[in-house]
Amino acid sequence: MRSAATLPAALGLSLLLYLLSTAPALGQMGGDLRAGATHQDWQVLCEDTPVGETCFISQAAADDTGEPVMQIMVGRLEGENVMVIYLPLGIDLRPGMLFQIGDDLRREFPFQTCLPNGCRVIAQVDSEMLAAMRAGATFLVGVRPLESEQVAVIEGSLMGFTAGFREVTQ
Repeated sequence: MRSAATLPAALGLSLLLYLLSTAPALGQMGGDLRAGATHQDWQVLCEDTPVGETCFISQAAADDTGEPVMQIMVGRLEGENVMVIYLPLGIDLRPGMLFQIGDDLRREFPFQTCLPNGCRVIAQVDSEMLAAMRAGATFLVGVRPLESEQVAVIEGSLMGFTAGFREVTQ
């Protein structure tokens, strides 16, 4: 099993370029991506790569003013389940990001990098986390804004996750 630190090397070049290009927009599609089916709160996105079609599911969240605050993408790369989350700048990177589903699953992930318009976390989705995502209704992402002791919490939906993930991993 790869560590989070080695996952970027495992990402396909085309998908990695897409992920880098989406950071400034935090949720705006670009490039040669095709929108596939919508599974409740998750959108299937696919693209052709030199090794075949690559697909993943995506969801974006915005604040009360409509400003993007999170984009999450989940799929399988080189046989491993992977989650990529983009968050806006202005986050204290030192404590990392908290990902929680219900009271049973709580994980902390380090930030991998920050680009001009957003910070990225790449993490493996192990069997325990995948089971929680399939069974849950919502997930929480917690980050600490710079110069704050308070954790900012972003809620995302898991409605449609199971069907969407099944579609992109078959």
